[in-house]
Amino acid sequence: MLIALGGLLCLVGFVCWIFILIHAFSKGGIVQGLLCFFIFPYAIYYAFAKFEHEKKNMIVWGFVGGYVLGIVMYVIGFMMAVSR
Repeated sequence: MLIALGGLLCLVGFVCWIFILIHAFSKGGIVQGLLCFFIFPYAIYYAFAKFEHEKKNMIVWGFVGGYVLGIVMYVIGFMMAVSR
């Protein structure tokens, strides 16, 4: 169950990352877009510093929180499944 929840949260983070990536390519240019695509820490920096959207808080926290909580839930679920 936790593995599925972790996968769902990672999917939320992925969708929010797509919003940030589209903004990086359209408003920031090709270099900003490629940096966000290939370098994950830069995508986090871009999300907090340069990303502008009317629902910025929801998208940024969905991006960061979705990935962090998703990975944590996935690892906990995997550890519980292995220990059985």
